Amino acid sequence: MNILEAVESSLQSRMDKHAFDINVWVNNQHAEGALDKLLTSISKYEKAASEFEVLKKIKDQVSSEPPVEPVANNED
Repeated sequence: MNILEAVESSLQSRMDKHAFDINVWVNNQHAEGALDKLLTSISKYEKAASEFEVLKKIKDQVSSEPPVEPVANNED
């Protein structure tokens, strides 16, 4: 697995976790500290989603660049 795929998987996992947490706090609005926990979960989701968007731009840029040829070392 290349490093960009690993980062993508990690970010998607974080987004899924925070989306689940958001759903929990929306459905448990009357729990102690629900508002603060919901706001924290939204903030964490937003950060992961933003990082995911940056990663997509990086992947697009990397895939559009021509492959780099190795430089020959002619020290004969």
